[in-house]
Amino acid sequence: MSYETKILILIFTGAVLLAAIFLYIQDLLYVRVTGRPASERVREWKARRYRPLTRPRYIASSLFLALVTLLSAYLAGWSEDYKGWSRLYPLARMITGAFLLYYLRKRWRKQQSDLGDQLSGEAR
Repeated sequence: MSYETKILILIFTGAVLLAAIFLYIQDLLYVRVTGRPASERVREWKARRYRPLTRPRYIASSLFLALVTLLSAYLAGWSEDYKGWSRLYPLARMITGAFLLYYLRKRWRKQQSDLGDQLSGEAR
């Protein structure tokens, strides 16, 4: 086995061990601080992640993603900073930003249509 292969295997093993230690410490701290099981940490994270969007949060996220997309498009197309294959970096950022903006917009429209389907007043 070559020296480069050994280094690659050691780096990969170290990264996996570091990730496992990080998750263990994160779970340990969560249990000690809240007194709840570690599985609740993931449920809480998902509840925060997928809570309904507020208008200011939607606007801020949209602006940020639009700026990332436009700046990346400029860097990929018209900037002299990237040449040849290095243009793939801003191009990938542009495509990622555009997809995230599309899914944010799609989520916002679905949320707004779900709110419009609700009946006003008391249920009888």
